Amino acid sequence: MQRTPALFFAASRCARFHASYSRFSAPIVRITNGTFYRQHPASKPGAGQDATPNPPLFPDLNFSIPSSSSPNEHWAILSPSSTLRTSFLEILRGQLLCFPPTARSFPYLLSDELIAKNPKNRSPERAIEYVGFDVERRAFGGAYLSARYESRVEETDFTLGQYLTGITGMNPGEDLIRERTPDQEVMMQVVRDLELEPFFNKPVSTLSNGQSRRARIGKALLTKPEMLCLDAPFIGLDPFVSKHISELLHRLAEARAPRIVLSLRPQDAIPDWITHIVYASEDGLGDTLGEKNEVTWHLQNELQKAEEKSPPLLQSKLVELREVCRFLTERGDTIPQLLNTVKHKEESQAPTLSRDAYEEFDTSTAESKHGEISVGDPVVEMEGVRIKYGGNSVLGDWKQDVDGSTRDGLWWNVHQGQRWGIFGANGSGKTTLLSLVTSDHPQTYSAPVKLFQRSRLPTPGVPGITIFDIQSRMGHSSPEVHALFPKSLSVRRTLETAWSDTPITQPRLDSDASKRVEACLRWFEEELNPPPASAEAAPIHQPSKIIDWATHFRFGELPFSAQRVLLFLRATIRNPDIVILDEAFSGMDDLVRDKCLLFLSRGESMSLEYQESGPRPVESEVAKKGEVVVPGLQDHQALLCVSHSKQEVPGCIREWVCLPEPGTGPPRFGRFDGPVELSQKRWNDIWDWSEREDRKWDV
Repeated sequence: MQRTPALFFAASRCARFHASYSRFSAPIVRITNGTFYRQHPASKPGAGQDATPNPPLFPDLNFSIPSSSSPNEHWAILSPSSTLRTSFLEILRGQLLCFPPTARSFPYLLSDELIAKNPKNRSPERAIEYVGFDVERRAFGGAYLSARYESRVEETDFTLGQYLTGITGMNPGEDLIRERTPDQEVMMQVVRDLELEPFFNKPVSTLSNGQSRRARIGKALLTKPEMLCLDAPFIGLDPFVSKHISELLHRLAEARAPRIVLSLRPQDAIPDWITHIVYASEDGLGDTLGEKNEVTWHLQNELQKAEEKSPPLLQSKLVELREVCRFLTERGDTIPQLLNTVKHKEESQAPTLSRDAYEEFDTSTAESKHGEISVGDPVVEMEGVRIKYGGNSVLGDWKQDVDGSTRDGLWWNVHQGQRWGIFGANGSGKTTLLSLVTSDHPQTYSAPVKLFQRSRLPTPGVPGITIFDIQSRMGHSSPEVHALFPKSLSVRRTLETAWSDTPITQPRLDSDASKRVEACLRWFEEELNPPPASAEAAPIHQPSKIIDWATHFRFGELPFSAQRVLLFLRATIRNPDIVILDEAFSGMDDLVRDKCLLFLSRGESMSLEYQESGPRPVESEVAKKGEVVVPGLQDHQALLCVSHSKQEVPGCIREWVCLPEPGTGPPRFGRFDGPVELSQKRWNDIWDWSEREDRKWDV
């Protein structure tokens, strides 16, 4: 599919729905026929420099958010593109260049009401706070991965309480303390609402991904903004915490303390309290804004009209709209009559294959003559693991049934050929568990853990396995890796570092490695090669040409979704003995995620075709020519995948473990009989949900 430039919201194409209210107040932000650019449209590159992509964003946009209304307006932007969602929130904050400059204004920030209330909030930068969840852990100290698991607290390790106030330097002055310290009662209320009270005096470097994201929301709330823009706030949160955070945001939004604007992925459940939606597609099809019910009606109608005229293979713009409408239908966010029609249509066209080409029910499991599942050699062995810091246990504080007997701690083995899903609530120990597998955790030396049938410490006649041996046999992609990965490396060098000890050391490449790198760059050129500066430029996806673009563009210059793709490829390109994907697909655009899921299992041998019946894996042209270089997962490999979203669980996952929250008992283990994508029951089984209809769509 061809990526299109971000040209949308033109007045001639945009559908806007209005509702009558009894009372409006001065808008916090008002945009009247505004067009936005990242750089000045008249700017030109210097001699020998490539033109930076600079398409017009949201041409002729008309939009406003009232400071108060009756009833309240609560807005969310919905888009399959993470870049477009972020751009829209940046525009609301006064960022990006506006043409004409007078098209964007902030009337409420200049009102007497605000001046009397909080004169410090007269500037948009202060009054409109932004929290994005392509979060880098540098905000929490930027320490090496293993440092977050150390029990020793250094003087420079600031606590959550210090982070929330912003007083994180050494020996802060009295004036700074007085200015930044919020009311203690207010701060503790925020901490309690976000369920962060147990971590208030702990170093922020020890927080899990979900906990650190809640901490960022709390810090933003304590600045007392007039409006809070949350970019993908539910990414990386377990379903239970997501529901709790949504309820908290609803209370804040209703009290206008502050007003809340969300950006949502198509797979995110649109909170019930959201009243208005902005939908932004890649190229303008279905661009609407207005009341939620009217927008969902309009999107479904646009989809039905487009499908009547669609060819057998759907264009990317129609695929995007179908994906959005599919998730709206699953959540029940459409009008009931239309919902029933769409559900009936989907049931009659239900796919028999997952998006990564697995059958609905697994019939290919190899079994031994005794009926037991046949597995390869052990890759990870944990026999009674318990991790604690002082008296605080974070993993393994339970008694587990092992072969009919009760044992202390975590007993868990991973073998060659197994595909494991690791689930659990935020803070249940998933990242700690993976840190033992990667040997980033200092207690790997003392815990009863074997990696590739060897422990970290030597035993009589058996040398200990080194960190370099471990890393050479693993591929790892996670938010922590993303946060600390060098942003100055080129796209090509990023992939080549799969063959180096560290990202900054020289990779050891042979001819096979170079072929794999070039094969991945060609296969994902559409996602990794930034679009041309001109909307009229020629299509960029031309795999037959030399891929010199991969040496020109840097990792840090790519959109967040493309960076995630690069790190995913880096983890899988070598077909290492074990692949670890810790929320590796979070932050990817939906269609890109589907492509990566298929590539994980099938490599270059299959590609996705989007047909009337839905996405369909088919044999690729590369496979037909017998030119497959990267084959996908092999029988000798093990896979560990952590995810909080059903759509991000690979179809090959069969074994699963759900870690408990502290003090709630042992972990639960299970086995899927097919892809999670094709069965809501399989997803519910992980979280031990009942199948009552009123809870079916809580995910």
